Amino acid sequence: MPPDQTLQNTGFTSGDYMVYLRDFAMSRGVAAKTLLANTNADLSLLLNPPNTIDESIFHRMMFNFFNTLENPYESVIEFGKGMQLSLHGSLGVAIQGAKNLNEVAELTESYYQIRANMHSIHFSQDKDFCTLRLQYAYRELDCFYYLSTLISFDHIVNQLLSSHDLKGHCTIHQQAPEPIDFPWQKAEGIHIQFNQTYNQILIPAKWMKLAITPIDSELARIAKAHCEQKLEELSPQNLIEQIRYQLKHTDKNDISLKAMAEMLFVSPSTLQRRLRELNTTFKDIKLASRMNEAKQLLTQNQISIEKISEQLGFYDASSFTKSFKSYYGDTPAAYRQNISKQLK
Repeated sequence: MPPDQTLQNTGFTSGDYMVYLRDFAMSRGVAAKTLLANTNADLSLLLNPPNTIDESIFHRMMFNFFNTLENPYESVIEFGKGMQLSLHGSLGVAIQGAKNLNEVAELTESYYQIRANMHSIHFSQDKDFCTLRLQYAYRELDCFYYLSTLISFDHIVNQLLSSHDLKGHCTIHQQAPEPIDFPWQKAEGIHIQFNQTYNQILIPAKWMKLAITPIDSELARIAKAHCEQKLEELSPQNLIEQIRYQLKHTDKNDISLKAMAEMLFVSPSTLQRRLRELNTTFKDIKLASRMNEAKQLLTQNQISIEKISEQLGFYDASSFTKSFKSYYGDTPAAYRQNISKQLK
């Protein structure tokens, strides 16, 4: 897959983040070839970065970088602190024109997908805290990506409110267990709690209405309009791709509509409505994903049909066979036999 992706076709991340990662890695003495290992991308990607890059390439680069380091969490903390608003393009400019943190949170929730379309940020508030919760599915990168992003949120919030005498502090929640030898000295002033239910940041509710001095309100207004335009350009197919991605990277064999809606931070009725507008249903997408995975597994002769049916969450091999034949016109055994003949 080529590294330069359009907004409409696949999971993407803004090239701005890759430039930041490249420069940060170079400052730590990590070679470009190390960053690009197992990505199928060449050095020209780093030399002349596109506006957007394939999501999987960016996150493989992050994984390569942090796993090269002797103590990756020291760099995770520094990486997060260095993610200034200027890295977030038009979204960052729009945020700098906000009147208070409530508006900042709403802008972030609404437009973060134009910077990384497979990410979701959910904003909620009660009498004590405003919560910004992250949702993403690259498990091998959870420990690095989530923490660095939430540290950047903490840093930006405190910068935006620097003119106020703040009482209290933000608290970062991490689902992951506390790493051995976590560099707490590097995280001075950052309040992190591990082994939590969600990856999120809790901001004191009393901070949310504190005034922020807007920086060039006219430019911020134009930036917000640009964000809205980019959001409209995101293909509706993006929702289907998000569902397919979650189905592929979630351990549960049979995810319900309600569970999928929770993963995407929408209500079940909203998810149903949006899929209906695309002339499909969650049931159809799930079946297509299972059948596609079934075909891939059937090419591996060492995996029995019974094991495949179990892995895909069917009640038994008979149910799997019936569904597969209904979908493709052949039984799993016949499909496997035809594939074997083609490979000879």
